Amino acid sequence: MKKRKLLLVLMMIGLTVGAAAQSKVVIKGTVKGDLKGYTKVYVFGDGLPEDSVEIKNGRFTLSIPWVKDALPHFYSEYDSKLRSGPPAFPMVIDAPGTIYVDVADVTQGLRSGKIRGNASAIAFQAFEEGREKLRIDMKAAAEERFKNNKSKDSTFSMVFMQEVQRRLIPYICNFVETHADSYIGAFILGRYQSVLPDDLERLYNKLGPLQKRTAPAEEVSARLAGLKRAVTGFEVIDFTLNTPEDQPTAFSSFRGKYLLVDFWSSWCGPCKASFPHMKELYQQYRGDKFEILGISIDEDKAAWLNELKKQQLPWPQVLDTKKISVNSFAVTAVPTAYLISPDGKIMMKQVGFGEAGDGEIEKKLKELLGK
Repeated sequence: MKKRKLLLVLMMIGLTVGAAAQSKVVIKGTVKGDLKGYTKVYVFGDGLPEDSVEIKNGRFTLSIPWVKDALPHFYSEYDSKLRSGPPAFPMVIDAPGTIYVDVADVTQGLRSGKIRGNASAIAFQAFEEGREKLRIDMKAAAEERFKNNKSKDSTFSMVFMQEVQRRLIPYICNFVETHADSYIGAFILGRYQSVLPDDLERLYNKLGPLQKRTAPAEEVSARLAGLKRAVTGFEVIDFTLNTPEDQPTAFSSFRGKYLLVDFWSSWCGPCKASFPHMKELYQQYRGDKFEILGISIDEDKAAWLNELKKQQLPWPQVLDTKKISVNSFAVTAVPTAYLISPDGKIMMKQVGFGEAGDGEIEKKLKELLGK
């Protein structure tokens, strides 16, 4: 009996070890061309350990843990030393197993390698190749309209955005619809959710049941909830976020005042450019009837704290660790500001916060507070 139990335990251990061994992603690559002594390939990503291997005799093998919804990034020493542009590129991987990358010409970069062995990785590479071709074509089309204009002002950007709406958005939508029952469909929808407000709910509803349970689809679901909540007259659902001193601050604690909610980040240049004007605004209106609440969308707490020391902002600050910016306010860009009434309802929204003081929120505050 004891031997039988021991055998069962060993079998269970063996099964567990086998399952763990299978929860790996193995990248097998071949590289053709003169590496000029730059022989390393690197991998990194959130939730993944950084690692590197040598290319030997034109071949390399990388083994990384399979982490659901992780997005490993790869780059080569050759690319970082001898090629221009960002060398790192992501690989969307939907399951453990072996993936093959065949680089026919090292001078074209590691990301030019033909991918085999994983459906999502193959599909994502095809999507990226199509998107890059579109980007080049759209830029050329916009430049053609300005070929006799030496200065490309904001009108050029408007023309390019028209090309984006006319060509890139349909390209993304068609890809998601075609791959709605695959992980890559949910991934692309999540990746481009901020530029698809008119199509987001329709595309989300096309995803299969399994795909709706993925992290990218859950992010989309949160944004859809935010879009429905972030409308004029909606009462903001109470939330609590922490200050730089890790003190919890409830949104409801600002009831009774007009509240300007400012979404920003340490990496946002326009956000920081707006702070001198906001300080003037705060000095003018601060008191029993008005307050500003800064909500940083930084993922790096240290970067947020460092920027706060530089900016010396006199109004309360909290860090958005609960995706409030998405699931309650549907923020797609920073700076974005909301004006909240004393009873906690959204009055208006303003994307960007200029230095001239002629924004709609500034006008409304002057009307409300009479200064």
